[in-house]
This record gives sequence, structure tokens and C-alpha cells, in this order.
Amino acid sequence: MKILSKFFTEIRNRALVWDTITTSFWVTLGKAVGFLIPFFIAAWYGVTVETDAFFFVYGLVLFMAGIFASMVTIVIVPYVAELKAEYQDIGNFVGNILSLSGLGLLILSILFLLVCRLILPFVTKFSSNSLELIYLLLLEIVPLIVLLAWTSILSGTLNTYKKFIFPAISPAIRAIICLGVIFIFKDKIGVHSVALGYVVGEIFRFVFLACVIRYLKIFKLKFFLQFNPKLWEFFKTSSYQIIGTAAFGFKPVADRMMASWLGEGSVSVLYYADRLYMIPIIFIIDGLAVVILSHWSNRFYKSEIKGLRQDVKNVETVVVLIAFLILVILFMFNRQIVNIAFSRGAFDRAKLSEVAMVFKCFLIGFVPLAWVQIYMRGFIVVKNTKIIMKCAIFMNLLTIVLNFVLMQFFKVVGIALASSFVSVFSLVYLRGKFYKLTGKQEEGNHELP
Repeated sequence: MKILSKFFTEIRNRALVWDTITTSFWVTLGKAVGFLIPFFIAAWYGVTVETDAFFFVYGLVLFMAGIFASMVTIVIVPYVAELKAEYQDIGNFVGNILSLSGLGLLILSILFLLVCRLILPFVTKFSSNSLELIYLLLLEIVPLIVLLAWTSILSGTLNTYKKFIFPAISPAIRAIICLGVIFIFKDKIGVHSVALGYVVGEIFRFVFLACVIRYLKIFKLKFFLQFNPKLWEFFKTSSYQIIGTAAFGFKPVADRMMASWLGEGSVSVLYYADRLYMIPIIFIIDGLAVVILSHWSNRFYKSEIKGLRQDVKNVETVVVLIAFLILVILFMFNRQIVNIAFSRGAFDRAKLSEVAMVFKCFLIGFVPLAWVQIYMRGFIVVKNTKIIMKCAIFMNLLTIVLNFVLMQFFKVVGIALASSFVSVFSLVYLRGKFYKLTGKQEEGNHELP
């Protein structure tokens, strides 16, 4: 018992290790509930024209929301860390971002709806009835663009203060509300209940995070519009990440758009396999990535800069080892996992083997995708998001080319293969750039090129 007690004491004294373990647990728990949603949708709705329409719409909205939301969750961390070190008013900074992003994304959402109405008939092969359903679903779910951005801003700020547990469990709150709404209305309004569930769930998530900030008295949150030099620097630095995120985020949109060329059910099959694939990625990366970004940023802006390169080396070793072990298990039990997830309810059993094959092809890129996340956090800590942008644009173009070629021979399986190849290329590019650009860090140079 003494040895065990000493071991746990040692772990708790290592802030990075302890925060990683606890945050990974809570992130896994929070995201696990959210990942149940596609399985319930599969059981309640199966593989149909309606599910194709919803998953296509959901991908479009996530793409638009992700342009800002996924970026701000991580990019805001070093800025808040810097403001903390300078004893600046965090509430003003966060309130400014909330207000400006809300106004800008509202305008963007309206333009997005208009553009979709104009171009979708030319870039997809959905029927006219499916397109009308898509337009209606877009109108119903488009508020997510603003809501996801706002919850991401609050999540990133709480992570900077090392309040990891609240952002980690907030997706579970959204998912529980979402599933409840879908269950109540699924027989009355059909697939529209899924759109309603996601919107209502995200509203509850935002209110929860705002209440946490108020209850913990971290800072006084206030909405107002006012530009200042720090805010301008934030948006300028973020612009590269926004473009990069847009390019990365367009990949699943392009995948589903091109899957629509392959016939009924292809979009749904691709989505279901992708959801299975992302579960272990979330398990490995989300908790760790949140913690290392916060710890690395706080150290970096307290002038403890020489350790960043070594920190990345240490973390990547652990991530690659864990990812490889999980990959072996997933390959061994591929078919069993798919059967457990989808062989019930309205799901067409004939589609199980197709989902299993797509899932297996996604897994080829599993280790590179987990690995590359570490380098992305390293670039964000030093505010060098331009490299991420360049990588994203190139890899997005490569995805479209590979999709087009491989789907000719392997149909929807080819799209999954293309994703895996792109993950490998992304890893090679970002890993080489990171160690090249941080070479001067060994000499103690704070400003990286």
C-alpha cells in the first residue's frame, strides 16, 4: 500500500501528467456520450435518403462552425496566458471576441445559406426532393455556427485557467439534451428532430460554461464591441489558422459531396465509419492536447522556452506508442466493433460489411493523424499558424485529387483510403517543419521564424 500511495503522490506532483490523466478521463466521458448519437440515429433511422441529407448538412455546418470554433479553442490559449502574465482584463478580451464573432458569424451564416442554395445542385447528385430537404435542414441547424464558436471561446478560456474538467464534460451535457430531444420528437418530425436536438443541446452547453465562469469568479464576462491592439493581433494571427482550419474542415465536406456521386446510402456509410474512427482519436488526443497546450503556453510566456522542443519529443513518443497499440486492437476486432455499433434497429445488415471495410481503411491513417496533432499544438504555442495554413491548403487539394482517383476503383472505400494517405503526408510535412523552425530554440531564441 505504501508503494502504491507513493506512486500516486508522485503522479499528483507532476502537474502535466496528472492533468493529462484526469482531463483525458473527463474528455473521454464527455465525448463518449456525444459519440452515442450516431449509433442511436443508425438504430432509429438506418441508412436512408433522409440520413444522407442530414449527415451532408451536418458536415456543411460543422465545416462552417469549425472555421472559427476549432481554431479559437486552441489559439485563444496562448493569448489568455499572455494577458494573465501581464495582469490584463481577461473579461474584456473574451467579451470582445464573443461579440465580434457573434456578429460576424451571423452575417456569414446568412451568406452561407444563400451560397448553398445556388451551388449545391451543381456540385452534388442529390435528387430534387433530397435537395429541398437539405435546404430545410440547413435553415434549422445553422444557429450551430454561432453557438459552437461561443462555446469554443469559453472552453479555450477555461482551459487556460486549467479548469479542464468543465469544458471536458460539457459535450456530454449537449449530447444528453440532444438525445432527449431526438427521442421525444423522432416520430413526430422525423430527421428534423436531430437538427433540433443539436441546436438545443449546444444552447444548454453554452449556458453551462457561462455559469461555471460566473460561479468560479474567474473573470467578469461582458459582451461589448471595441477593437484594441491585442484583439487585432489575435485576429491577425488567427487568420492563418482560420484559413488552415477552413481547408482542413472542408475535407469531410468534400468527402461527403463526392460520396453523393456514388449512390444512395454512400454518405451515411462514410459518416458511420468515420464516427467509429474518430472515437479512439478523441480518446488519445483530446485530453492530452488540451493540457499540453495550456501547460506549454503558460511556460512559454513565462520565458521558460528552451523546453518546448524536448516537451514535444517526449509527448510524441507516448502518443505514437499508445496509438499503435490501439490500432492493432482495432484491426483485430474491426468487424466485431462494427456489428456491436450498428447491427440493430433500422440499420440495413447488408451495409455492415461496407461500413467495416471503410472503417478499416480509415484506420491506416490512425497513427499519423494522432501524431500530427502534437506538432500542430507546438506551432500554435509559438503563434506560427501560417505553416498549419499552408499544410491544410495543400492537403485539402490532395484529398480531392486522391478521392477522385481512388473512388473510381474502390467507390466509398477509396475516399477512406485517400484520407489515410493525406494523414501520412501531413505528418511528414509538419514534423519536418517543426523541428526545422524550432532549431534556434535550443539557443534560447523566443521569436521563431
